Amino acid sequence: MAYIDQRSGRNQRIAAMTVVAVLQGAVIVALINGLAVHWRPGPPPTRTEGEQINLDPIPTPPLPPKPPIDQKKPIDQPQPRVPLGESTDRPLPPVSIPSDPIPTQTYDPPPLLPKPPVFEVRAPKPKNAPGSWATPNDYPSRDLREGNQGVTGFALTVGADGHVQSCTVTASSGFPGLDKATCDNVSRRARFEPATDSSGNRTVGTYSSRIRWQIPQG
Repeated sequence: MAYIDQRSGRNQRIAAMTVVAVLQGAVIVALINGLAVHWRPGPPPTRTEGEQINLDPIPTPPLPPKPPIDQKKPIDQPQPRVPLGESTDRPLPPVSIPSDPIPTQTYDPPPLLPKPPVFEVRAPKPKNAPGSWATPNDYPSRDLREGNQGVTGFALTVGADGHVQSCTVTASSGFPGLDKATCDNVSRRARFEPATDSSGNRTVGTYSSRIRWQIPQG
């Protein structure tokens, strides 16, 4: 029993001497290295996306002096910078519409053609005196002996050349001899200016009148 305790105390002394030797060695090494103890930091902690790293700003060199501004030249307006991550598509400025109306080209209508002159429709007009168409010398001898007298109405068809084309008794005198003598003498002696239409052209027309048959006195 006493042997075990004695051995145990020896072991404790050896351990204490070992510790002292290690400490002394460490002090000697520190003296040799000039007490230069380097602390090696551990790896930096992991940052989240929301954290930002603050770095010291890099000093920028001073800007050169600006040249004097020429008052006669227009000053160039600086173009605005587009921040990173923003779209360069910006709405266009509104287009101003001039208030003056746009002149429109007008076309003058073609000149109207002159209307053809309108002529008055005209009936045949006698060129010689109607009183000369039948005279007392043309009195039928039978009607003269019998003393027949009366008024014969007639209508003439006058051609475009002014000559009588036909004669019609429109009112009888009551004596066939006097009616026949009327158309015979008028058709032979009457002359006319022919009738005209609305275009001024000569055309066929009609003419009406009367002849009074009366036996001369004396």
